[in-house]
Amino acid sequence: MNTFIIEHIQKELSMYLWAGRLLIGVALIHLCLALASVIPHLAVLAPDGLLGVIGAPWHPPHLDRQAAFWSSLGSFAGTQLLWGIWIMSTARAGHRFPRGTGLALLVLTAVQVTLAPLSGFWVNFIPALLLMSGDVPARGVCADQATQ
Repeated sequence: MNTFIIEHIQKELSMYLWAGRLLIGVALIHLCLALASVIPHLAVLAPDGLLGVIGAPWHPPHLDRQAAFWSSLGSFAGTQLLWGIWIMSTARAGHRFPRGTGLALLVLTAVQVTLAPLSGFWVNFIPALLLMSGDVPARGVCADQATQ
């Protein structure tokens, strides 16, 4: 392999690692902030213990409990954390991602930002674009050479 291809692969790996780190970081920050706002009120939200605390979906007497759950442990943050770990482990193993991984995150982030414009979802555009840039082969490198 020539040095150009090796440099391209190293740059691609770095972009993927940063995308994974950002996804993990945003997820952990979200979970910490959400849990910090829920834990002090846990006695009020779950007076009889945690088992079955959520109740029937969106039943009026439990809206505060459900909002607390869906903004913390039931949020997308857990999935995002796992997605970031998968991206980092896949990149470190030297495997390529399925084409469209970055685009899927971009579309999901666009929907999230549309629904909640005053949120931290905006940060997820960065890993989406990093992943998408890894889908584009470098000029002068055919797709077969970049994957070898």
